[in-house]
Amino acid sequence: MKIGVSSGSLEVLKRRVVKKDSPTTLYLLVGNKCLNNCAFCIQARNMRKESFMLSRISWPPIELKELEILLSEFNPFKRICLQVTNHIGWKNNITEVINNLKKHNIPISISAPIENLEDVNFLFQKGAERINISIDAAEKELYEKIKEKNWEEKINLIKEASKNFPEKITTHIIVGLGEKENKLVELIRDLSNWRVRIALFAFTPLPGTPLENIPQPSYQKYRKIQIITYLLQNHLIDFKDLKFKDDDLILTKTIIEKTYPYFNEIFKTSGCPECNRPYYNESPRITPYNYPRDLTLKEINEIKLLLENGARVI
Repeated sequence: MKIGVSSGSLEVLKRRVVKKDSPTTLYLLVGNKCLNNCAFCIQARNMRKESFMLSRISWPPIELKELEILLSEFNPFKRICLQVTNHIGWKNNITEVINNLKKHNIPISISAPIENLEDVNFLFQKGAERINISIDAAEKELYEKIKEKNWEEKINLIKEASKNFPEKITTHIIVGLGEKENKLVELIRDLSNWRVRIALFAFTPLPGTPLENIPQPSYQKYRKIQIITYLLQNHLIDFKDLKFKDDDLILTKTIIEKTYPYFNEIFKTSGCPECNRPYYNESPRITPYNYPRDLTLKEINEIKLLLENGARVI
């Protein structure tokens, strides 16, 4: 059986060198062409071209046995993340992969085409430590257009899964798909109240997808959402503390000042523990949306300046 390994993870395994921005999680792709049809995804059903890409990252396929040999020789990873496309036989394939990897005693996160609580139970029984149920598009109209799925069913599934498995559910949210900020923040509030971990992504336009001409979000918008996500996830503010003008979130000086003790954490990759997803949303030649490492003092000061220039005194 062949399995995709993110290019960054494979480099660590083969070169046996860990840099400050190397992956801290072993990222694996099970299956490629997907039966789902998400408008932002290179693996979507309607994409004609076969690809070993997911977001802007390549996932070279190798034999599962070869992966096991590489792991037995050098294993600096603190988590394994299995990205599973919706393909025929995915449950059998994921079972084989987990059975071969769990002997390495690394926590396993799984992001799979989960449709119901039975799927959630199945994955935990097989050995998952955490499960991701992706939302991606953060409001009903966008979700149903971009994902071609039912919004209420997905939200209710996440809510029920979080009740059955508290602190064990993650979800993905993509910023920059055209969502209204007030709706996005309301969703972040609800997920935080349900103790669901949120992994934020910046929208990445990929050639050939229906959304290839949509630009990435501005850094100011993304930093604003990172701040509110961190504060709500860690229950450092109440939703009533937030200010909105029409659909837009207003970042006040009071809120910004509250974030200063946490600045080195807020802008790093969010989601499952020990996940840093290096350069998943951007080239290493530009400023990261999600930092895969500790920020430098210069980077912290640049973000403070960016936020303060856009803040309002209310």
